[in-house]
Amino acid sequence: MFFRKKKETLRMPKPDDFPDYDLVRNIIIIDIRDEEEIKEYGKFENSIHIPFDEYFASKLLMLDKTKKYGIMDLKGVYPTLKKAQAIAKEAGLDAVMLRGGFFYITEVLNIKP
Repeated sequence: MFFRKKKETLRMPKPDDFPDYDLVRNIIIIDIRDEEEIKEYGKFENSIHIPFDEYFASKLLMLDKTKKYGIMDLKGVYPTLKKAQAIAKEAGLDAVMLRGGFFYITEVLNIKP
């Protein structure tokens, strides 16, 4: 039998931070995938391709700071997206991570390039 300590409280699950259909359709996607992935899988209409390389930060500075952005890679790799998002915020952009990446958007949300 399982007994809970008196001071222990139940933790609520974290809200699901995967993007939803409306979010993906209403933002500009900063696609950080490499050229080979773009050629193999295609790209979304509302996306701009900015590879995550040594020029990433300088290219972000050219974007419209009044728009909302989502940062996407192929599989939604958290450390990479987190780093890209931090750079985007330093550049003055309103940017969110698109957890799950290209595969989540195409397979779960059924948005096709």
